[in-house]
Parts: sequence; structure tokens; C-alpha cells
Amino acid sequence: MRGVRFLRFIASTVQPRVGTALLALALGFCTSAQSLLSQTAEQTGEQAARKIDSGDLNAARSLLISALKLYPRSIALHKLLATLEFKEQHFGPMRSELLRTLELDPADTETRLNLAMLESSLRHYAQAVPHLQEYTRLRPADAQGHLLLGRAYLNTNQTLVAEKEIQKALTLDPRLPMAHHDLGFAEMTLGRNDAALEEFRKEIEVNPSSEDAYFRAGVIELERDHVAQAETLLRQAVALDSRNASAHFELGRSYVKGRKFEAAQDEFRQALSLNSRLIRAHYGLAQALRAAGKTAEAQRELELFAQLMARNRSSGSGGSASNDSQ
Repeated sequence: MRGVRFLRFIASTVQPRVGTALLALALGFCTSAQSLLSQTAEQTGEQAARKIDSGDLNAARSLLISALKLYPRSIALHKLLATLEFKEQHFGPMRSELLRTLELDPADTETRLNLAMLESSLRHYAQAVPHLQEYTRLRPADAQGHLLLGRAYLNTNQTLVAEKEIQKALTLDPRLPMAHHDLGFAEMTLGRNDAALEEFRKEIEVNPSSEDAYFRAGVIELERDHVAQAETLLRQAVALDSRNASAHFELGRSYVKGRKFEAAQDEFRQALSLNSRLIRAHYGLAQALRAAGKTAEAQRELELFAQLMARNRSSGSGGSASNDSQ
């Protein structure tokens, strides 16, 4: 089972194409890098901000380092330096600047959220949790903060507390994108597939572009042998993300159950072209070939499946045939 993705979320990942003013600008907390400036270092800070905006990062760095020697407690300058580190994808130094900002102002919720987002984007979920806990304490009415905390809990295997945080987010904003999806993931993890399916369908209703909600709902329907419903959901998942190997695989399975063997072969082959480590797709392809009367081809796929499984076991990978990486 794939982990919960921060990748598909507004507060999910550090991407260089986001503008200046750190991740705060991407979240709409400020309108320009200049708005970060404090009066104590305003002139130098404005110059550095203009350099950052124009892409002259070396000059901006020199200005900021010199200014911080004069104004070491300037929150604005530390934020601008964090912005610079972000743009250059120097995430360790970026973290240091954000932490220094919090030392100077522990109640700075903007910086605390940015730090949590940074840790989450690097998959340091355990480090993100305390920052999100403090953020939600300081801003209890922010639905997004509760959702992010719930997601961090999910990624640290704290499913029950994750469920509670996501429910808080939905109480504050019933149409918050990805909230029903993440609650569905929590329910699925707890073995409550009925509740999970309901949440995934709610996510589809409020967020029709959520490929993962279609995918997970389709898998649940397929396991229930609701073949027509599963096929519809999985076809939509593939339409939204044609490079999702697991979605092609599950759609292939639905076609096998629906006796659409030629279509199933196409989906299994597509899954393997996208992810050659998805070993179980060889087994699925063998099933589809055999059902279509292509016995020799089916036997070759079965033999290849067995060889790959044996290779996995000998290499200590546990022999899993269910690699879901895309």
C-alpha cells in the first residue's frame, strides 16, 4: 500500500518554481518578499529582496550575510535568507534559518508552518509533528493545519490520532481538498473499508481531480467483486494520471474479472512499462493471456514471474510481488 502523499497538496512539498518570500508567499501569507522586512534592516533587506526576485542570488546572499552581522536578531533578514536557501534548494541551511526565526519569535505561526512543510516535503514526518502540534495550538481554527497534522500522524503510523485531527479539519471545513481522502486512508488502514469507501466517494464529489480517491475507491470495489463500479473508478484514475502503474494494474485486474481479456493485457503491459518492478503484473498478464487462449505466452509470463520472485527472495527483498511504487 502506498503511503499518503504530501505531493498532491498545497502544503506538501518544496518546489523551486514557487516564488520568493519562502513558502509563506505560496500560501498567501504575504504579497512580496519586501513585506518580510523589518524597519531595523529595511534598506539592506529591500535590496536583498530585489536581488532574490531578479534571480541574482549570489549578490543577495552577500547582502544578507553582511546585514545579519549588524542585525543578528532581525527576523525579516533570517526569513529572506531562508527564502534564498529555498530557491537554491539548500534545505539544511533553510531549516537553520527557520529555526533561528522561531528562536527569535516562537509565536510566528507562518514560519512554524513553513518549517513543518519543509520537513514533510523531505519525508521527515516525525520532525514535522511537533511544529504542526504547536501551529494548531496557536491557530486552532485553521482546518488546513489540522489536516497537515493528521497527515503527518498517518505517515508516522499514528492512525487513531490522525483520524481525530482529520475529523477536526472536516468539522472546520467539510469541503477541504484531500481531507476526505486522508480520512478514507485512515479508515482503510484501520480495516474499515465501508467507511473508507464512503470517504473516498466524498472526496471525489468535492474534488473531482483527485486521482488517488478514484484509485483507492476502485480497489475497494474490486475486492468486493463490484466489477462494473471498480472499472469505472479505475478508468477515471488512469485518465487523470496515465503514468500511475498501480492504477493500470488494478484496471487490468478489473478487466480480467469482467472477462475483457485483451483490454486486460494492454493494462498489465502498460503497468510494466511504467514500473518494471511491479512483478505481480506479470502474473496478471499470464492470467489474461491464458484466458484468451494464448497458452504459450501465458506460460512464458508465469515463468518470468517465478524467476523474478525467486530473485527477490534471494536478494532479501522479501519476495513481494506487490511493489506499488510508480
